[in-house]
Amino acid sequence: MADTGALDLGFDPAALKARYLEERDKRVRKDGNEQYVNVAGQFAHYLEDPYTERVERAPVKDHVEVAVIGGGFGGMLAAARLRKAGFNDIRMIETGGAFGGTWYWNRYPGAACDIESYIYLPLLEETGFMPKEKYTKAPEILAHSKRIAERFNLFDRALLSTGVTGMKWNEKKKAWTIE
Repeated sequence: MADTGALDLGFDPAALKARYLEERDKRVRKDGNEQYVNVAGQFAHYLEDPYTERVERAPVKDHVEVAVIGGGFGGMLAAARLRKAGFNDIRMIETGGAFGGTWYWNRYPGAACDIESYIYLPLLEETGFMPKEKYTKAPEILAHSKRIAERFNLFDRALLSTGVTGMKWNEKKKAWTIE
């Protein structure tokens, strides 16, 4: 086969990159993170979960084989695959009062998936679920999150309404301490 030189991609990669950088630069602000309001003082109430009553409990001090931080689709999918691989000692840690990640928090009227639900929603076949609409609404997505958690026993030993503030490696125990 003869070398025909560079492949004909049908576009100029350098020109495309320049266009993307130009568009990005329109959106990047000079004040960077300073543009954001600190969630303190008069805004501190935004840190509270309006959907689940907070219940105080003693700190949990035990050992688990796997800790998954985050109960959104990424965390649930990881935990589901771990369950399927035979791991049973899984601890889910989620700031929200239930599973769902973004879909737990965003419950404003009209909230819906902005890409095809059949592509976006994980574990459809494993849960036997088919979205009602191509761009399904937030309540159905939140319900699917609960379905996943139930199907893969993620509520078992889950720490909901629990934020992670740090992690430290304990060399002697060869284990992470999650705060």
